[in-house]
Amino acid sequence: MKNILARGGIEFLAVLLGISGSLWVDDYRIELVNNEKTIYTLESLKNELEKVKLYEEGRAQYIENGSQALHTILENWGRNNPDSLIIMKTGKRDLILSLKAYFAVHPPMAIYNSLNNDGSIGLIDNLELKEKINDVFQIRPDHISEAVGNQKDLYRRFNEYIIKNHPLLIDTDLKNKHKELAAFLSDPIIFGFLSEQKGMRAFIVRIINSHIEVINDLIDAIDNYLEKA
Repeated sequence: MKNILARGGIEFLAVLLGISGSLWVDDYRIELVNNEKTIYTLESLKNELEKVKLYEEGRAQYIENGSQALHTILENWGRNNPDSLIIMKTGKRDLILSLKAYFAVHPPMAIYNSLNNDGSIGLIDNLELKEKINDVFQIRPDHISEAVGNQKDLYRRFNEYIIKNHPLLIDTDLKNKHKELAAFLSDPIIFGFLSEQKGMRAFIVRIINSHIEVINDLIDAIDNYLEKA
């Protein structure tokens, strides 16, 4: 009887150990799969971060280049020569549009959105890294979008004022509009709009540059993680 009980206990223990071992192997396999997915996820995010960084560096420079006429007019307010402004090079935009325009910012984030939607980012077990990813791909872009939204509102108000008070300047051809442009350049309300525009564009450039800084920090964090993986 004792032998039967002993044999039964051994068999039970063997079964228990077998189940435990099988569960451990399954957990280990799952962990390996998740680690492989995490490495793939971080490598994909790093590639997109490089693209976002390149895009935003170009965008910040584009905003600054597109604001040269704005800066010139404000710096020389009260002394501007309409003739020199009429022939000023303002890129693809005419003078008036270059002053009132807003600059959209749409960094490439398709890879992040895909990885976030399929749950891949949720598998990352490093909390600090996940917080950095959320900051770079969610929080900072929201700040940029909000700033661009404010600039869109300024564009709407500025454009409405020009239509009502300086309608002849809506035409992109400013030749023979010396008198109208002179009136535009002596309008204190226009000075207010231009000053607000200058501040908004400078703010957008600042938050873009700030975003680039945290992008660089995230790239370094990803590199450190992958080196240890």
